Amino acid sequence: MALAQQGLNEQLTGGRELATINQRDSYAGSLFDRIIGAVNQLAKNAGVAAVGKVSPPPPIDSHNVQGTVSGGILTAPSEILHFTLQHNQPVAKGIRYFSEIDTNPGFTNPHVIDHGTSRSAFVPLPAKNNAGVTQTYFLRSYAQYPGSDPCKPTVHGGLGSPLGIQMTGASQTTLLASTGSGTAAANGSQGGHGLGIVLDRPAPAPKRSTL
Repeated sequence: MALAQQGLNEQLTGGRELATINQRDSYAGSLFDRIIGAVNQLAKNAGVAAVGKVSPPPPIDSHNVQGTVSGGILTAPSEILHFTLQHNQPVAKGIRYFSEIDTNPGFTNPHVIDHGTSRSAFVPLPAKNNAGVTQTYFLRSYAQYPGSDPCKPTVHGGLGSPLGIQMTGASQTTLLASTGSGTAAANGSQGGHGLGIVLDRPAPAPKRSTL
C-alpha cells in the first residue's frame, strides 16, 4: 500500500515505508515524520481527515423553542421562530450546525438553515399560507464537520411524534419548494445532508423531450 494511502483513525501514517526510510537515512525519516504530523494537524484544524472521512459528530441533544405548548402544538409568540440547540456532547473545532423546517412531519422537502458554528437561530416564518390557512411547521437539526457526513437529525418533539409549530401573526405566504443544500439533490428531496455526503454533485440532467 502506498504511503499516501496508509492511515489509522483518519490519520496519515508512514507505515513500513517510513521505518525503512529511517533505517537508510535518519534525516529523511525525521523530515517525513514531521510532514506526516503536519498533514494530520492541518486536517484536524480544518475539520477534515487526512485519510478518508471524519466520523460524524454525536447527535444534538434537544431543541429549546420559544413558545407555549398546548394540544400537541407549540405556538410561537410572533412570526419569528427563536430556538437554540442543546448539544452537550464532546465536539471538535470546525463543527457546523444545520436545521430544517418543513410543513410535512416526514421532512420530504425541507428548507435548510445553515447556523454555521452557532447553536441559536431566529427564523421569520409566515403564520398562514396564500389561502389564509394557518401553517404548521416541523423542526429538526443536526451537526456536521467539513470532512464528515452529517449526524442523525434530532426532531423537535421526537422522531415518532414531531411537535407542530404555529406562528402568531397575519402574514400569508406559501413556501416555495426547497432546492436543498450542499451537494444534495437540487430538488430538495434529500434532507439531512447539510454540506452533502458526496464531494461532487453533477449538474441536473436536462429533461428529455416527450415529443
